[in-house]
Amino acid sequence: MTDLVISFDWGPQIGGAHSWLYEVYRRWPTAVGVLTTVPASDPDLARRQDEFDRLAQEDLQTHRRAIPIPMIDLTSVSCWSRFFRDARLAAKLGGKERATFHCLRAFPEGFVGLLAKWLSPRGRRLVTYAHGEEVLVARSSRLLSWMARRVYAASDVVIANSESTRRLVSEICPQARIRVIHPGVDVGAFAVREGERQAFRQRLPWPRGTVVVASVARMEPRKNQRAVIAAVAQLAREGIPVGYVCAGDGEERAALQALARESGVEDRVWFPGVVSDAEKRLIYSASDIHAMPSIQVGEMIEGFGIVFLEAAAAGVPSVSGNNGGQSEAVVDGRTGLVIDGSDPEQLVDALRRLATSPDTRHAMGIHGRAWAAEHDWLEVRDRTLAAVSTIS
Repeated sequence: MTDLVISFDWGPQIGGAHSWLYEVYRRWPTAVGVLTTVPASDPDLARRQDEFDRLAQEDLQTHRRAIPIPMIDLTSVSCWSRFFRDARLAAKLGGKERATFHCLRAFPEGFVGLLAKWLSPRGRRLVTYAHGEEVLVARSSRLLSWMARRVYAASDVVIANSESTRRLVSEICPQARIRVIHPGVDVGAFAVREGERQAFRQRLPWPRGTVVVASVARMEPRKNQRAVIAAVAQLAREGIPVGYVCAGDGEERAALQALARESGVEDRVWFPGVVSDAEKRLIYSASDIHAMPSIQVGEMIEGFGIVFLEAAAAGVPSVSGNNGGQSEAVVDGRTGLVIDGSDPEQLVDALRRLATSPDTRHAMGIHGRAWAAEHDWLEVRDRTLAAVSTIS
């Protein structure tokens, strides 16, 4: 095995960062292994993990052998023991050839990759991905900052998802060798047939002519669905026919549903819950505007935002926030509008502008599809291959 992905979280429950690695390495021109944690103790999840691994087997060879690390504590002998056990596993799976360890993030995966590189014969290479928020988390802790610096300095290349993330990594480790590669999107998957789009649109609980705003995201404070609901309420008071598909789940769901009731727009906000990939594509295709004006909450930021590329691939303009790497995922004025997500008036103005101008939405949709095509996963894979090939 010459290429090994180290990611302690893996399918079938994949977030944006995990999707990035999954989509790139399942398209890799040579065999790729994945070192991840042992099967879940929950029988249903264990079954779904097994199904996922078998589906991916043609492209990725999944090895569920690592032991979950409940808490990183380098003063603990047991923590070091687990790190070294996983590092020895990675070194063994890498084989005797010139292996490359591709790590989801600096810690804990990158630290395992660093130890595996040290334990392996000369010529082993380390590639570490950076997403943004984990770098901010590292800066909040002397221990994690030390770990991140060691991993970034030892990495042959650090792949950052945005220029924003590159700056964060450079601040914590000036000598890091960083390449910015934006994540991607499966452009073809969002080419929904018109008949399917219309059929799904008719399922929405609003009359014909409603301007449909949508978001598909985890319901947590930084995703800022609260602000979108408040903006929808304001537009409704102005007489603009608008509805909001607020898909996803999370700790904010009950509060968001309560806010919709209190704002008098319970009938204008639909909460479909967690949706499948197929349902997500239909939601985007049936929408007029995609809105996720993320904000920073503590160390949590939007490092890039694959959802903005997904909406673009569906020909739907986005309204994004301006912190982190969102402004690199949305081309302001061409594929959508970039605003200060913490400013309610800016959000209302942006949604009003798009809701009342079909021509603007159409033009942004055309630019969006072209922008998404530049980020097709095959293009992202080729950029990643080029970055890795430059390692001496």
